[in-house]
Amino acid sequence: MKKLFLLIINFSLFVSAAQARKLTPAEEHIANLPTPPAGYKWVVNDQYSDEFNGRKLDNSKWHAKSPYWTNGRPPATFKAENVSVKSGCLRIKNTILSPTEGKDGKPGNIYHLAGGAVASVGQTAHYGYYETRMKASMTTMSSTFWMSNKSVKEEFERDGKKITAWTSQELDIIETMGVIGTVRPDNPWNKNWNKQMNSNTHYWYNEKGQPRKSYTVKKTDVASLDTAPSGEDFHTYGCWWVDANTVKFYFDGKYMFTLKPTTQFTDKPFSRPMFIHMVTETYDWEPKWPTADILKNEKESTTYYDWVRSYKLVPVK
Repeated sequence: MKKLFLLIINFSLFVSAAQARKLTPAEEHIANLPTPPAGYKWVVNDQYSDEFNGRKLDNSKWHAKSPYWTNGRPPATFKAENVSVKSGCLRIKNTILSPTEGKDGKPGNIYHLAGGAVASVGQTAHYGYYETRMKASMTTMSSTFWMSNKSVKEEFERDGKKITAWTSQELDIIETMGVIGTVRPDNPWNKNWNKQMNSNTHYWYNEKGQPRKSYTVKKTDVASLDTAPSGEDFHTYGCWWVDANTVKFYFDGKYMFTLKPTTQFTDKPFSRPMFIHMVTETYDWEPKWPTADILKNEKESTTYYDWVRSYKLVPVK
């Protein structure tokens, strides 16, 4: 009887301790996610989640300089020293390069600006919910959160013939700039680019002897495209990668629209796992790159990531 009593007491203490365990911020945030399918629940995918509360980047989760994309789009390259963790944020600052550089840091004049490209160590991020709370830099360099994978060789059939091609996936959750430098009067497509949800799916396809080409699709089931200005305050940008054919996008927890990747080459175009990128770069369609005077203000020329949180669905037991 005494042993049974002690067992009951110990079990009660165990249950009380479990109930008293404080939820992590990522666990508390589950309440803000889309309603999971019947029979499933969201759980934190810790490998691709980070609150950035330490004093340095967690190198078990992140590369300070992406090994997947080593040189940026000219005129800006990527520098690991432009990446830091401070006051609860991952920070990527944009700077002037002096002297200028060629590829891989060699002498040259291809690059005169530097941003950063933080990449996940893991390359197994798959179906689930991915979100960041971010504040864009107040420059014409990008502030982004996206996923991709390496090219693989695949076999396709066309007109009864087997075709070999290299393919890869890219899921752009958000691409933005804090300020817009150039709007063409004849094609003002980017005039609101700093206050709209710029998301995309790219199915990259490359046959031997042919140029690599991106296949994108139009947004469907659109609730809204408009967001608050990306450089004035922190906002959350997320996506629910539902399956190989469906990705839903969210701003500050609100549903925006859906993208269904092209099925021109395969019935399941977005079936492979990916890695995560947080990148600041220059765009070839934005020629008003930041000057040395603009980049002197480190606070304004830095993109801030408060956190990255990732979730996966598991069956309810």
